[in-house]
Amino acid sequence: MSGVGDLFDSYALRARVYPALLAAAPVAAIVVVVWPHSPAQALWALAVAVGAVYFLASWVRDRGKRLEKQLVDEWGGMPTTHLLRWRENQATLEFLRRRDLLQAATKISLPYQDAETAASDATYVAATRALIARTRGDQPAFKLIHDENTQFGFRRNLLAMKPLGVILTSVSLAFDLAWAIVVSPGPGLLLGIVHALVLAAWVVIVSADWVRTQGETYAERLFEALEHLVPPVADTSS
Repeated sequence: MSGVGDLFDSYALRARVYPALLAAAPVAAIVVVVWPHSPAQALWALAVAVGAVYFLASWVRDRGKRLEKQLVDEWGGMPTTHLLRWRENQATLEFLRRRDLLQAATKISLPYQDAETAASDATYVAATRALIARTRGDQPAFKLIHDENTQFGFRRNLLAMKPLGVILTSVSLAFDLAWAIVVSPGPGLLLGIVHALVLAAWVVIVSADWVRTQGETYAERLFEALEHLVPPVADTSS
C-alpha cells in the first residue's frame, strides 16, 4: 500500500495534510494508548484509512481558500499588494526598483503615484500572479519562495482547522481527565498534560496575525526573485 507521502507533493503534504493530521492528532493519541493491542497495530489501523487523508487534504484546501478570502478583506489586500502601493510606501530605491523590475518581468504597466486608485489593486494582483507563474517549478533559484509559500499555506490551513482542532483537543482533554479519575491516573494525566499544551498552542499561536506574518515573508521572497528574472541593464555611461 502506498504511503501518505507517495500521494502528495511536498506542498500538499505540508500545507494540507499536516494541518488535518494535527487537528486529529489528539484523538489519534487516545486511540493508540487505549487500543487493546500494541501501538503498532493501532497505527496500522489508522494507516488503512489513508484514502480518508486524501479527502481531508482536499477539504482542508477548500477551507483554507475560503478563509484566505476573509483574511485578505480584513488585511485590506494581500501582503504582495501592500508592498506595491504608493500610498503605503515611501518612494525608496527598494520600492521603486521592485515596481520597475515587476513591470519588466511581467510586461504589465503599474500605475504611477498620481494615478493610483483603489481599482489599481487589480493591476497589482494581476502582475503578482504573473510573477508567481514564472517562479513555479523546481528551479533552485526559487526554492526559498516555494518553502515560504508552503509555510504560508500550512499556517493558513491550520487557522482554517482551528475550530475543529480546539473542539477535538478539548474533548480529548476531558476524556483524559475522566480516564485519570476513573481508570488510571498515570496515562490519563500524561495525555492530559500533552493535550493541554496542544490546546494552548491552538489558542495562543494559531491566529490571523501568525498567518499574515508569514504572508509578508513570502511576499518579500517572491519579489526578490525579480533579481533573477530580469537581466541587469548594462552601464553605457562610460
